[in-house]
Amino acid sequence: MKRLSPIPEDFAPDPDAKGQVAEDDLRALMDELKDAVSAPRAAERDLAAAAKALSRAAGTLHTSNGASDYGPKLRLGVFLDTANLTDRGSDDPIRVDFAKLLTHVSDGRRTVHARAYCPIYADFNGRLEHQRSVAPVWDMGYDIVTKPIKVFADGTRKADLDLVLVVDVIRRLPTMDVVALMSGDGDYVPMVEYLREHGVRVEVYSFADAIAEELRLAANAWHDISALTSLHVGAPAAKKGRSRAGASAAGA
Repeated sequence: MKRLSPIPEDFAPDPDAKGQVAEDDLRALMDELKDAVSAPRAAERDLAAAAKALSRAAGTLHTSNGASDYGPKLRLGVFLDTANLTDRGSDDPIRVDFAKLLTHVSDGRRTVHARAYCPIYADFNGRLEHQRSVAPVWDMGYDIVTKPIKVFADGTRKADLDLVLVVDVIRRLPTMDVVALMSGDGDYVPMVEYLREHGVRVEVYSFADAIAEELRLAANAWHDISALTSLHVGAPAAKKGRSRAGASAAGA
C-alpha cells in the first residue's frame, strides 16, 4: 500500500506561482484533503468487517471435546462385526452398550455409515430383533445387515458375513475419511491395508483377548473395549469428552 507523507500544518503558497490564490481558500482546501485522506475508505471498512466475521465464525468451529478443527468434520464409517463382540465366554461379565460405543466413536466426526452385521437363524420363530445376534444392536443407531447361518453336516456353522462387510466397506470407500472396524478378526487385514493405501484412517475396536496381532498392527489405532468401562452395559453415563483409554496407535 502506498504510504502518504503527512501534510504540513503550515503551508505557505509560492508567491512566484502564476495566479494568486486566496490564503484562506487554500487552507480550506488543504483541510478537506486531510479529512479525505484520514477517513476510512469503503473497501477498507468492508475488509475489516469481513475479517471480524471470519474470526467469529472460526471461534465457533470446535469439536465437542474442545479441540479446534477449523474445517468440515471427517466422514466416519462404522462397521460392526456383531458376533465377534457378542459371542463371548459365559465367564466374561462384560457386555457392550453398542449405543454408547457408537456415540464414543463418532465424537467430533460426521457418521455417514453405521452398519451392524448379524448372523441369524432362518428357522427362528420369533421376531428378528429377538435373535441373539440382533438384540444387542437393535434400535441402537445401526443399519442391521443379516445373513442366515449355514449348518453343515459336521455341525459347523458359518454365515460369511465378514465377506459381506468387506464388500460394503470397499463400495463405500470414496465416501469416508475414517473407518471404525469393530472386530478383532485377522481376516480383515487385507481390507485394512487396502483402505490405508487409499488414504483412509482405520481404527479397530475389540477386546484385548480377542484381537489378532496382525490386525492390531495393520490399523492406525486399536482400542481395547475391555478398558473402555464407560461403554459397558450398566456403566453410568460418561462425561462429555472423548476418552482415550485403551488406545494404542500403530502409526499413521
